[in-house]
Amino acid sequence: MLAAVHSHMTRTLLLAGAGERIGAGVARRFGAAGWQVALVSRSGAEELADDLDPAVSIRGDITDEDEVNRAVAETREAFGSVDCLVCNASGGGGNSIESADAATLERLWRVRTLGTFHLVQACLDDLRDGGTVLVSGTTYASEPAPEQVEWASAAPATRGLSRTLDAAVEGVQVTYVEIATAVRPPDSDFPGAVGSDDLADRYLELAEASGAVPTRVRLDTQ
Repeated sequence: MLAAVHSHMTRTLLLAGAGERIGAGVARRFGAAGWQVALVSRSGAEELADDLDPAVSIRGDITDEDEVNRAVAETREAFGSVDCLVCNASGGGGNSIESADAATLERLWRVRTLGTFHLVQACLDDLRDGGTVLVSGTTYASEPAPEQVEWASAAPATRGLSRTLDAAVEGVQVTYVEIATAVRPPDSDFPGAVGSDDLADRYLELAEASGAVPTRVRLDTQ
């Protein structure tokens, strides 16, 4: 287990991609631990933000540099500097080579890789002093996925960016969280999946670690 940081200072999470399972679970777990939470998504996450205190929902497209800069500025205005950035936005989808198309490949790459790049760059000044970046990923980053050609292209690109950023930016811990199984909601006992609450606990543990954190963490069935 990683050692936790014990501090009374209020910290800020910027979470991009507030989906029902991973995103919402992480937001709720950080909120319960006393973090301020900024939720960034194209469609908005007002209902989730209303359930957290304090939290703010910011609408923005992470593939657009100007919108990312605006979202980060709004986060700082609401809560101050960003202590942890979670890049969880996803485009979803993928096909076999016979049905794959360039538009889907480009869309997934822009959301996963370009979006992560924009977010880290925009938050860099805040994160340099011991901040954390957690990038939600999949096993498609390291294993073939012939049934999802487009997704299997974006996944390793995002992992490669994550590893490079960790090496390139002093004082910032960047971890690629490779989720190796389906994620089940808290009220489900579906076998062969990791619980969203367990996953959110791991994200919080990584964000609050006081020691060195791996550049890649694999989360499997629990």
